[in-house]
Amino acid sequence: MRSGRISALAAIFTIGVLPVALPAAGLAQATAPSRAQLDNAAHVLRVVMTAMQSNEVEQPVKNALFDCVYSNSIGKISEATEKVIAANPGKVDRKDASQMLAVIAGTCGYRPPAGAAPAKKPAPSR
Repeated sequence: MRSGRISALAAIFTIGVLPVALPAAGLAQATAPSRAQLDNAAHVLRVVMTAMQSNEVEQPVKNALFDCVYSNSIGKISEATEKVIAANPGKVDRKDASQMLAVIAGTCGYRPPAGAAPAKKPAPSR
């Protein structure tokens, strides 16, 4: 009689887990991101998190970033950022956080108010 209960519990457990296990198996078969994609997404996330914590970044930019991260995956944001960078070769230095922030904020829908002065470029060092 005890083995009957154990079999019934095992069957119930299997049925309860089965709907969760099938989609997870389907996700495992999906194409995994490349190392470069993971690195780019991690860089985008670092820039966004740093901007959110910075006192130098204006609130409208932070709001756009927050809305974007809430509504989209970092993978999608990173992919959109990469498309902008690829479409503008040589114009964006990935190591410059302010340039990356401008691209990320732009892909997230932020547009500076009309009449806003463009950021000044630093004077070249001698």
